[in-house]
Amino acid sequence: MTEHVLPEQLLTNGEKLLAAPVYPEDWECCDNGCEELCVYEIYRVQKKAYDEQQSRLKQLYQDSKTTD
Repeated sequence: MTEHVLPEQLLTNGEKLLAAPVYPEDWECCDNGCEELCVYEIYRVQKKAYDEQQSRLKQLYQDSKTTD
């Protein structure tokens, strides 16, 4: 599982636009109790970052519509 970042797409503040992370397949987990290195935990962290960024972008868009 890799982090999906679209390098050609930067936000006005220089932040990279994150692509939605892909949920890991069952075979990607080794079931060894990797904790923070588990593919499911990595997905959870990436999904949280993606959701937070999307929320910020939606709010910025809504704010820009109200100032027009």
